[in-house]
Amino acid sequence: MRVSKRLKYWGWGYEGDGLSTSDRDALLATLAVEYGINGSRTGAVPTLDDISLPRPRLTPPTGLAPLCTQEPYERVLHSFGQSQPDSIRIFAREFGHAPDVVAYPRNEADVVALMDWAGERGAALIPFGGGSSVVGGVTPDVDDGFSGVATMDMSRMNRVLEVDTHSRAARIQGGARGPELEAALKPHGVTLRHFPQSFQHSTLGGWIATRSGGHFATLYTHIDDLVENVTMVTPAGRMESRRLPGSGAGPSPDRLVVGSEGSLGVITKAWVRVQGRVRFKATAGFRFSDFVQAAGAVRAIAQAGLFPANVRIVDGVELAVNGAGDGSFTLMVVSFESADRPVEAWMGVAAECVLDHGGAPDVDWRSTPDAHLHGAAGAWRDAFIRMPYNREVLTPLGIISDTFESAITWDRFESFYRSVRDATRQAIREATGQEGAVSCRFSHAYPDGPAPYFAFHCAARPESMLEQWSEIKRAVSDAVIAGGGTITHHHAVGRDHMPWYERQRPPLFGNVLARAKTHLDPHGILNPGVLVSSGE
Repeated sequence: MRVSKRLKYWGWGYEGDGLSTSDRDALLATLAVEYGINGSRTGAVPTLDDISLPRPRLTPPTGLAPLCTQEPYERVLHSFGQSQPDSIRIFAREFGHAPDVVAYPRNEADVVALMDWAGERGAALIPFGGGSSVVGGVTPDVDDGFSGVATMDMSRMNRVLEVDTHSRAARIQGGARGPELEAALKPHGVTLRHFPQSFQHSTLGGWIATRSGGHFATLYTHIDDLVENVTMVTPAGRMESRRLPGSGAGPSPDRLVVGSEGSLGVITKAWVRVQGRVRFKATAGFRFSDFVQAAGAVRAIAQAGLFPANVRIVDGVELAVNGAGDGSFTLMVVSFESADRPVEAWMGVAAECVLDHGGAPDVDWRSTPDAHLHGAAGAWRDAFIRMPYNREVLTPLGIISDTFESAITWDRFESFYRSVRDATRQAIREATGQEGAVSCRFSHAYPDGPAPYFAFHCAARPESMLEQWSEIKRAVSDAVIAGGGTITHHHAVGRDHMPWYERQRPPLFGNVLARAKTHLDPHGILNPGVLVSSGE
């Protein structure tokens, strides 16, 4: 009999998965020796017996009871996402906000029934995909005006319902996780080709709700580009857009749903554009002495109309922290993929752009089979896969390890990069009294600008770790907005970014969004505090 693994409630992935002992030791040694970042305590993973849960305030009615659970593991699992403050609170055993009920709808009728019940009871309802939010998007922190909190886990609505190979599209339920939907598409010879770092533990509905950015760094970067139609169930009724390849008929209903973050309704299914499965690939790594110099090469490639699957640069600090370099160079990784034709000619043009901007090959992609598995590019690939596990090692030691991302036009990039990097360093010094490690890479690139992705690591005082993180987060977010960037390129708004999202969006649009929520969610029960503040 096959026993399924359980998801961790304290970190990324399944129980038993994580960093190897050697990878853990290498990470801690690099932080300590190279950056003076040392843990200040030895924390242990809280067991279920260590966690004190409040008594449930809600009792599901008889008709909904088969969909619901109040089992401690389920309530604990659905108490947090994957953000740094979530991690801090988990290891501090702060579960006073745990959902009272976790519900698993099987179909749209169940979703409607759960919404009706929550509305009648005055309970908050939190839509939950894979729980991979890094911005507090699924953490059930709600005000005292609600009678309780129910989390709606969509994982039972996870099927690929239809594949239209003629039009290259598929109709998929919102609760389908990345591996599930790709496995179902594979027999049809197609792929959605949307691979965020959270791919294994995130869902199609979650990708649409958060305007997810995939692994592919140019052209079809966001899930927006792949959505053909969406069905959303709201407390006010069901809304399904017409399935079309394109339309100029007024404002798009899909654009209202994409990025709504569970605050307007629950995405139950969508038609999405699929592609032929990849047959031809080429990847090359290049080294630069300077990050801004490497950015110039990215701009040249992005503006050449080549649209590589990947064109990322990673600075020396990021490489060193993750064991992929010695800190002396910036790495560029360029990849091309195609379902129907060789890609070497495209790679050749990209390589010319790189060499014109002072880059040098890491490993010769022409003469080395599987060049992407070797050299710094290969080491970075391995590190990228390990990264989601780092935080569950560092947080209990009292080490903050967080990321934030933005986007900016090329004409403002260099000043933006330097000002945000310097503001992050200064914020760490002011919050902790110590130096930290601040790094940057590009996650995506467009003809008109890049998406800089920053990471920072620093030692914290265990008794005030959350407060120190908050101080740093405020400072870096202020710097992003002051520099003209977006508060988020693909991580979403959630609860963590709300103050800066309100500053970024036009005030009149905020009013329109608040009115849309009032119409679709009259009792304000859906994911309160996300996208629309309680005062709007």
